[in-house]
Amino acid sequence: MKIEIALPACKSVVIRQLVIHFVATGEVLLVEDGDARDVLIVARALTSIRDAVEQEEELTTIDVRDCGAAYRFLLPVLAATKGRWLLTGTERLLQRPIEELVGVLLQAGADIERRPDGLHIHGGQLHLEEATIDCGRTSQYASALLMSAPLLGLKHLHIIPEDVRSAGYIELTRRMVETQCIQGQRATEGDWDAALFWYAYALLHQQPVTMDNLSLQSWQSDAIIAEWFEALGVKSQQAGEQVILTPTPPVSAPTLTLDVADHPDTVPVLAVLATLLPADITFLHTRNLAYKESDRIRNLSEQLKPFAEVEVGEDHLRVAGHSDSRERMAGCCFRTWNDHRLAMAFLLAVGPAALDNPECVGKSYPQLLGQLLRIENI
Repeated sequence: MKIEIALPACKSVVIRQLVIHFVATGEVLLVEDGDARDVLIVARALTSIRDAVEQEEELTTIDVRDCGAAYRFLLPVLAATKGRWLLTGTERLLQRPIEELVGVLLQAGADIERRPDGLHIHGGQLHLEEATIDCGRTSQYASALLMSAPLLGLKHLHIIPEDVRSAGYIELTRRMVETQCIQGQRATEGDWDAALFWYAYALLHQQPVTMDNLSLQSWQSDAIIAEWFEALGVKSQQAGEQVILTPTPPVSAPTLTLDVADHPDTVPVLAVLATLLPADITFLHTRNLAYKESDRIRNLSEQLKPFAEVEVGEDHLRVAGHSDSRERMAGCCFRTWNDHRLAMAFLLAVGPAALDNPECVGKSYPQLLGQLLRIENI
């Protein structure tokens, strides 16, 4: 069976492109219906900001639902844009870290008040030539300030700690800002976090997979999964704008240690894969996974413990599957906690009907359920 997959455009890249372009021009790049839900949320929010400025609205609510990138990336934009704004979202979103970013913006003269319903912002002219931001809990603070630098007059940004997690995303932002993504042409490269699902699928089902619009030389830090899967038994080959996956005979119970400090979004799929293969995988630097769409370490470990040996440490996770784990997981149902990464991970083990909310994968990969259905019907 030949499996050919069209990946969604990388949402991390497209969202950054939307914000950079808006800051530079005041205009909103066009998006497509097939884009990740987070991309559509950011585009709608930017459109609302643009329209509110033109119409001089008294108070404009910017509801970004569960999109953490929108929550952090748009805060400096709103703080530096004349008007009165309410930046809000789901209950879980309003619990996610943002205090450090608020603190830096207050130093620049921002008027921001945190209330139970969200952040109330009185936007206006700000000035912050030099700043230090603590990215111990999320690298998105730095990306937010780098993209909004022209609005703030920011020339020097110091990031602490030195070994910041997800540093690859900050580097991605720097590169995009430096190349001035304002030409009005949106990014098209496929999302490596979406590709991760098909790496795992190819290995589990011993099926070759071809993915469009993907580069092994990508700026995306999670392109490292091609190297990781080489050790697990999947070879990657670049063929024009496609990456072809060829599974090799699986290694019996492979053992790996992976540093995911810069790759936290890969953990759910790889943890479930470790259970199914089975494999023994230790993930280092997992602490910040508690601040995602759900507490991913807690929710993963709770659901995998009946099927695998699971060890949770202060900053690491180890998952070691058993020989019968795959068979026993096949007949079970799993919770997603409305977390797209958990839904994507458990889809490796069971069909959509066995998940409480499989549609939440649309946050980053809206085509996935349809692609799985198509493959099953081939």
